[in-house]
Amino acid sequence: MAVIFAYIFVVLIWTTTPLAIVWSGETDWFFAVAARTLLGALIILPLLWWQKSKQVSFRLDFDAIKIYAMAALPIFGGMTLMYWSAQYLPSGWIAIIFAMTPVMTGVMAHYLLPDKKLTLRKISAIGLSLFGLWIIFAPNLESKLVGLQLIAILVALISVTLHSLGSVLVKRCGTNLPALHLVIGALWMTVIGHLIIDPTALFNWPELQARESAAILYAASVGSVIGFLLYFYLLRHVDAMKVALIPVITPVFALLIGHYLNNEILTLSLWFGTGIVILGLVLFEWRFKTGKEI
Repeated sequence: MAVIFAYIFVVLIWTTTPLAIVWSGETDWFFAVAARTLLGALIILPLLWWQKSKQVSFRLDFDAIKIYAMAALPIFGGMTLMYWSAQYLPSGWIAIIFAMTPVMTGVMAHYLLPDKKLTLRKISAIGLSLFGLWIIFAPNLESKLVGLQLIAILVALISVTLHSLGSVLVKRCGTNLPALHLVIGALWMTVIGHLIIDPTALFNWPELQARESAAILYAASVGSVIGFLLYFYLLRHVDAMKVALIPVITPVFALLIGHYLNNEILTLSLWFGTGIVILGLVLFEWRFKTGKEI
């Protein structure tokens, strides 16, 4: 039952996070992601002190740090790049691109997990999903931002790749580290990474609108702390591919939220392309009753 509730909450969080990313980065995208990570890393620390009462110590040995680095890939690599892309893409598009996580996870698992091989069906499903992305983006790119939007789409796809790679690596190592420790380690490694990129980012606060501040706080507390805690909890208790299916559920709701709360345009080609992407992802994950892979 706990796994079911965790799954539902992650779906709800990931449905609303794309819009929070867009809103929080309206003034300064890098400050938004760096502040989100730092606030999340600070908010989560009291939970570590509470867990000490259970005599579960936080590990800082080499093996643990290596796992924290793997867990940081979805945050430091994936999330940072997605924030940059959000400057030029609507929140609904971000959700659709992020829905490609199962495909990217499948490709990574093919090379990194011995029992997860790509089949002809899955390769066909990947092609169908990519075709759906083309249907979405080709007619809906803004004429004045075509170049930047194409780069942003590519960067967002790299973001998804890093997110999937981190998930598969954590699953592959078979760690027994608590989900709380994984998130703390990943968040603080990301904070260090952001400080290396720009040591002054968190010390020069830009003037933010109320909506931006609220979006950063929401993304830090709900998106980073609760979302990643539940995500790594699911990753430990559920097959990696089933976790990767979460973004398949979220795009439709994210598109509607972006339309009603951020005036994002919904077109027939956008809905049709989204349907093709989801069809491809469902085909990718379909399990035939015969148990035979095609």
